[in-house]
Amino acid sequence: MELLKTLITSSEKAANIARLLRHNDKLFQKLIEQKPIEEANPRFQEDFKTLADVLIQAMVKHDVGQKFPSMGERVYGEESNHFFSKKLNKELIVEVKCNSIDTALMLAELLNDDREIANILAEEIHKDVSIEEINTKILPDETISFDLEQLSIWIDPIDGTNEYIRGGYDEKIENVYPKGLKCVTVLIGVYNSEGHPVMGVVNQPFFEQRIDEGFQCHWGVCSHENGCTKRLSSLEISPERKKSVVICTGGTENIKILETLRKSGFKLITACGAGYKLLTVILGVSDAYILSKGTTYLWDTCGPHAILLALGGGIVEMAGIKSNQRNDLKYKEPENSKCNKLGIIAYRNTEVLEKLLQLPWDNY
Repeated sequence: MELLKTLITSSEKAANIARLLRHNDKLFQKLIEQKPIEEANPRFQEDFKTLADVLIQAMVKHDVGQKFPSMGERVYGEESNHFFSKKLNKELIVEVKCNSIDTALMLAELLNDDREIANILAEEIHKDVSIEEINTKILPDETISFDLEQLSIWIDPIDGTNEYIRGGYDEKIENVYPKGLKCVTVLIGVYNSEGHPVMGVVNQPFFEQRIDEGFQCHWGVCSHENGCTKRLSSLEISPERKKSVVICTGGTENIKILETLRKSGFKLITACGAGYKLLTVILGVSDAYILSKGTTYLWDTCGPHAILLALGGGIVEMAGIKSNQRNDLKYKEPENSKCNKLGIIAYRNTEVLEKLLQLPWDNY
């Protein structure tokens, strides 16, 4: 469970960096870089990566490598560690050094020699964060052991980058924030050599205790060994049963799918950010998240998938639903496609999945 503790504290350091950069408007505008076509998400006309994205991914890789040297090279993420400096007209490599002084020197080059900001960021990267400082459920005494040599990590340093860039705080609709900074998440997922997610962390950097309910950081662990399933989570396994089944979708979902769901009596809600939509299922605000398109990736789903498994749910391929198949998402190293190209259905309760499997899906 020491690995989980490391990932939770790294997610909080990530949240601190995201907040620090976002709240300095002058600096923030300098740090946005448009992604090249081959890296961009096809859902958006413009996709962006920010220094926050790149820094956070490098930091998690560094933190994990420091505590668990054998895993350092098996931390994969959405972003490359390259960032283009317009002033220098060259691409720079972003990497966390052995100490804050050297990291600050690297960052100063990126930040047009702004030593003050570089030092502040370097201090955050190298800061020791105690798990007691984090708004999360304290880890139980019970432990689940894993063979670290069999584990790898997928991270999405800032999921909902477009919402992160746009900013703003929208009001809740049906207990869900449809867009804005509340939809931004840090996603960290651990999977084993068989492709099964076993540990996940979801952190909401812009969670506010005076407004929002529950924890800012959620986690879950699920292990299947010797015919025995062990589950631990920051959340209760059985959410309160609701009269109507609520389905979360994106704003561009196939209209025929939406019609099928409405005609079958499901209530629909929409939100931005794959991680946040998955979080609505984790929290029991929605009963499932349906996406028919191949616009999520392994880094989006791995962490939330592990938490859902810890709660008795899961994520299956949407395409399999036509033939009543439950094909669980599998995870792998990033040699080939990293896209969940067959769509996804995330659920917290198997009864909800059963209901969805029985619907007439032939018309899409």
